[in-house]
Amino acid sequence: MRPAISLERWGIPAEDLAALVRKLAQAMPFIEWHAEGEAPRGALSLHLVDFAALAGNGRAAWNTAGPIEAMRRARARGAPALALCRGRVSQLPAARRGVWVMLADKSWAGAVECLARALSALEWTREDGYKTVHAWSETRKFTHRNLLAVTGVDETAAKFSAVLRDALSASLMQPAALAVAGAPEKDLRRTIIEAGLHDLQTLAATPMTLDGAMRVDALLGFEWPELD
Repeated sequence: MRPAISLERWGIPAEDLAALVRKLAQAMPFIEWHAEGEAPRGALSLHLVDFAALAGNGRAAWNTAGPIEAMRRARARGAPALALCRGRVSQLPAARRGVWVMLADKSWAGAVECLARALSALEWTREDGYKTVHAWSETRKFTHRNLLAVTGVDETAAKFSAVLRDALSASLMQPAALAVAGAPEKDLRRTIIEAGLHDLQTLAATPMTLDGAMRVDALLGFEWPELD
């Protein structure tokens, strides 16, 4: 059974989302890609949020309430959902719940692909590999955390430590969670020691990526207080 991911748009034209779904279906055919509620029950939802487009020229922050409420409802239902955001960290609402991932300078397609592969590392086991990804069971638990996250990718899988350093440089906070796909075990152990990340609350790592490519995909999360 293939894992399913549904893309929800906030500030993105419908035709752009449809084109993105088609592109992802070609790039990652081992995942079922759906748009705006078309996915089967149990699918992982990724809310793609363009804060500048939502707020408009007047910077109307109240227009960004949609994805905040959608993430709240997903948590209430126990459905796995994350927000992938284009914009500055300062544009994020302070009162938010769940895992909010910053896009940085990646394209939507590149960011979604990297995030999907990194999240799949949460589901990997030494015994069964990626066989249970479709259930998104560990990802569902992960999305109940309140995190601000960034992603990193190294297309050669040669310098995992460089990927992690780049991600760490985006924040002055100590990270609380790391999910990484494609990192050799010895490199991972060394990098964790060098970066001083002994106290990670969540650490998931796989020696191979979901698609079997020689690449490192990393998701690094930082705790965010739950505010009302």
